[in-house]
Amino acid sequence: MDESRRHAEAWAAEWRLRKRNRRIVIVVVAALVLIAAISAVGYISTYISRSTYASAEEMKAAVQGRYAIESSYTDLIIEGDEVTLTYLSYSHYNRDYAERYGYDSEKDSVYTDHIVKWDYKHGVLKTEWMDDLIIDKDGNIHKGKYTVLYKTDRPRPEPIDPATLEHPEGDPEYVFPYETEEEVEERADSIEEATEAAAAYAESKGAAAEAAGEEAEAATDSTSE
Repeated sequence: MDESRRHAEAWAAEWRLRKRNRRIVIVVVAALVLIAAISAVGYISTYISRSTYASAEEMKAAVQGRYAIESSYTDLIIEGDEVTLTYLSYSHYNRDYAERYGYDSEKDSVYTDHIVKWDYKHGVLKTEWMDDLIIDKDGNIHKGKYTVLYKTDRPRPEPIDPATLEHPEGDPEYVFPYETEEEVEERADSIEEATEAAAAYAESKGAAAEAAGEEAEAATDSTSE
């Protein structure tokens, strides 16, 4: 009787172990399937948004030219295997900006790099030191997570001759042609508030310096005594 009971308990224990192992296997398999599905969706969603090519030569021919963010005067040009990224100075190209804020004597910021791999299967240009340049389905270039430079046939804008500016040093009262009266008033209020804040800050710093000087003088007198 005792032996039969031991056999029954052993069988029950083995059955529970097998059931637990089956559950573990099911959970692991389900997790792997989920991970695979997520990876597949991510892969598809990533590469469906990119331009891919039949060869490196086809890709190289397709991406030559100028890419730009016109609003921020950012310019990227691909010529052969060379990449030139330029951050154009606003005041060198935007006349209204130069009239209000002054003509900046500093030159444009220019950076050059060399394409070391034409990853045509994934729509990626790999360079020596820049971020990967990713070609999207519209032929534009994504540089990093947030920068998109748009393919354009328009040439780079011509720089302004500073001699033609009415206010080469800038004029805070200069009104952009496209500004509304409300925007002009808001800007004037903003300038006034900034001026008042700067004056108050300078006054507080002066008072603090004066108080510090008086404390130092009092400490010196106390030491002398």
